[in-house]
Formats: sequence, structure tokens, C-alpha cells
Amino acid sequence: MDPFKIFRNIVFFQELTDEEINVLVSISTPKLLRKKEKLTVPGQSFNHLFILSNGLLRFFFDDENGIETNLFLPSEKEAAIMESPESYSGEIERKYTIEAVIESQIFLFNKTEFEEIAFQHRGIYNMYLKSLKQIISILKVRTEQFCSTSPHSRYEEFLESRPFTSQNANRKYIANFLGITPNSLSRMTARIHKKRNERKK
Repeated sequence: MDPFKIFRNIVFFQELTDEEINVLVSISTPKLLRKKEKLTVPGQSFNHLFILSNGLLRFFFDDENGIETNLFLPSEKEAAIMESPESYSGEIERKYTIEAVIESQIFLFNKTEFEEIAFQHRGIYNMYLKSLKQIISILKVRTEQFCSTSPHSRYEEFLESRPFTSQNANRKYIANFLGITPNSLSRMTARIHKKRNERKK
């Protein structure tokens, strides 16, 4: 495994110079997560940023009834510099679990070290800022979808914009992510397939 080649092929790193790529490689730690292996668990200290180069993850927490709620389902197709959700709000208590949905390759960065280097290299700083903006945009879209669109519309948009995730994630995870029941998801899937078959006739 050549980290430089892997980083160079990550779309999110395309605007970085070779020097900046080498700087990131020098402070990164590769980690291969097996299917259902957890990167973080509630109560565990986690002071890292990471990039997903291959695979699919889910970020979830248990609600007051002990039911899992999936907040993010990022794949290699939506690569960004990520961290535990609590870090964005400065929360000390960790309640999220980050778990591999399929075998996934990530690269970890110590957050303090990464941010110090970002201030020394404009390309890395801009990439980090772009990453934060992308995550804010994702949350904005999800909030607007839950407030103003139907479950069916959310599912159709999900299928169109995230084919890799829709093909590789457990349907239970997808249903929970979209705020619908697995049975409702199955009915929607059947209607969509029926509609597509009718168009082919």
C-alpha cells in the first residue's frame, strides 16, 4: 500500500501539491476496519480526524429508548475530513459510535497536529475548510429534507445521489437514516421498481 498514491487519488485531495500530500502522509496512520468493527464508542476519548479512502461507515447513537439513530452514512464517494460529531460542538461526553458497514480503509490524523500543519500550508488549510463546509451543507440538506419533503422523495433523492451507499448499506440502516420504517422502505422500493419496469415497456 502506497499512501501517497492513495492520497493523490482521493478526489478531496486533488488540489493539494505533492509536498502537501507528503506532509499529510507523514502524520497519518492507516487503519483497516473490518465489517462492523467500531472506530469509536460512547465514553471513549477520540481526538482524531480521519479520511475514508475506501468503504462505508455509519455514525449513530442510541436514543432514550435504546434505539439506534443513524446520523451519517459516509462512503468513499463522499470523502471529507471527518471526526466524531461531538467535536463540532465542543461536547465533552461522547455518545456516538462510528462503525464500518463494509470493510473500510481510513487514515487517522491527530487533530491538534493536523490543525497546526493546516496553518502552515494554505492548500491543507483550504481543504480542511472545504471539508467543514461540506459537512455543514450535508446537515443543512438533511434538516431541510426532514422538514419539507416526504419520505418517498427523500428515498428517491437518496437512490439518485448515493448509489454506492444504497447498494452496500443494510436496508435497516438506510430506513433509519431516512426516518422511515424498514417496511415502508420495502414498499417504496417495490413501487419504484414497478414504475421503472413500466417505463421499459
